[in-house]
Amino acid sequence: MKYKRSSIILIVVLIAETLLAAEKFPAKDYLKIVTIFTNDMHGGIDRSEASFINPDFPPMLGGGAVAGRYILQKRQEAAQNGWGFLLIDAGDFYQGTPLGTVSEGEAVIEYMNTVGYDALTIGNHDFDNGWKNLKKLAEKANFPFLATNLYRKSTGELAEFVKPYIIKEIQGIKIGIIGATLSATPSMSYPEHIEDLDFRPEIEGIKRYLPELKAQGVNTVIVLTHAWLAYDPEEGYKQMMADLSDGELGESYNTSAQAIAHRIPGIDIMFSGHLHRGFYEPWEDPLNHTLIFQNYANGSNLGHVNFYIHRQTGTLAGYDYESDDGAIFTLFEDDFLPDTSLTRLIDFWVQKAEAGFDEVIGLATGQIYRSSSGESPMGNLMADAMLASTKADIAFSNFGGVRADLPAGQITPRHVFKVMPFDNRIVIMKVNGKFLKELVEDRVSGSNQGMLVGGAEIVIDRNQPDGSRVIKFNIGGKPIEYEREYTLAVTDYLAEGNSGYDLLTTITPDRTNYTGILLRQAMIDYIREHSPIVPKTDGRWREIR
Repeated sequence: MKYKRSSIILIVVLIAETLLAAEKFPAKDYLKIVTIFTNDMHGGIDRSEASFINPDFPPMLGGGAVAGRYILQKRQEAAQNGWGFLLIDAGDFYQGTPLGTVSEGEAVIEYMNTVGYDALTIGNHDFDNGWKNLKKLAEKANFPFLATNLYRKSTGELAEFVKPYIIKEIQGIKIGIIGATLSATPSMSYPEHIEDLDFRPEIEGIKRYLPELKAQGVNTVIVLTHAWLAYDPEEGYKQMMADLSDGELGESYNTSAQAIAHRIPGIDIMFSGHLHRGFYEPWEDPLNHTLIFQNYANGSNLGHVNFYIHRQTGTLAGYDYESDDGAIFTLFEDDFLPDTSLTRLIDFWVQKAEAGFDEVIGLATGQIYRSSSGESPMGNLMADAMLASTKADIAFSNFGGVRADLPAGQITPRHVFKVMPFDNRIVIMKVNGKFLKELVEDRVSGSNQGMLVGGAEIVIDRNQPDGSRVIKFNIGGKPIEYEREYTLAVTDYLAEGNSGYDLLTTITPDRTNYTGILLRQAMIDYIREHSPIVPKTDGRWREIR
């Protein structure tokens, strides 16, 4: 077999690291636990384009077929070498792609069963089709859904489709995996989807069941939670400690993975999610030394870390990585081969999900064109679709997110796909008017071209200095109120600070809702409901030069 030079170097590096690990953690004294983790997959098990790498020429991501082959190989390798193996997920596993949404999660559960997941905890979007659908998925799964803090209001008992924890005994060593769903879920879900469910604070649930694990001889504890590690962990920790010293560490901090790690001693490892931000190195709590790992989202990455457990005490002794980069790596098709049986399984579901891609969903009375600056019919259509699907007060998007015009005449989902080839999802943020004004000023400062807008009327005077160019700003036909709270709809791409929208990363996770709604689907629904579409501009964005 021939290898590229880079492949040979990688193999040499991995061999060297394996030898070093064997020296530091000899097998007679330490048990190696190969641990692969995912979070926020949002149904991303099919092939997709890595537009976050290069929007114009995106490399392909292999999805579940590539991830599954890697997982199956590593499980076999672990068995051959006498190592332990864990495969876990931190929630939001299905909602967000046609495959996941149309199958209501069944396709993803079938995939997870095939590759052999050990456990998952539940994310807020896993309730998007209602808790009864989630219960059906739990019954189909060959592994448990873990949540110590999810109760039925009517009985006061844990919801019947979850377990608080599991104990994995590997070569006589007991490892406890305890779960916690997101307590903030009620503020992110429709009431009917979570009817009769009581989401208690994560810290309360974990504290209740942790002693049970310890009493059963567990000395290594893993917490699996959909709570998040802050976008900037150092800053997040500083803010948390400042709030704690001021006595302001309120209930919302129960949903922070860092708060859980800091306030509960006895947790060795945590796997978190929700924020769609991955970290190559874990965050270590300075007080309790809990390690927190978090992956990126949408099936683009896979996490892999090896833990070493002291055989005599059953305690965590250390960890290392399989990848030279750290705990996570991107699943490029150029780097990994897909599993053929998994490819067939996923293709089956993709074909079901994409049925009707060429059906006529509406008509356009003329070409709906885009623009690289200012207002355009296509930009207005996109922003209005974001508002219609979320009932937000105002919507912003970027010019680069619109990749094609819509033709005059019949419109199909395939046409919409060309306009929006990226799997962008809509995010809702709670912000005040002052923040919205600052955001618009930032996007028109210097030579910045502004944004696509829905729900507002904005006038920009380019003759004014930066910071004072917004001379009119109405929302819903009324002047903006700086202290009033508004709901802002943007794409997840912008919410992560891309395309110059850095200010959006300052919005805290408890004020952010990743709706899981594909922008592409929102546009399809809008076209269906408002056909025929008349291309037009209405003066919502004007500039004085």
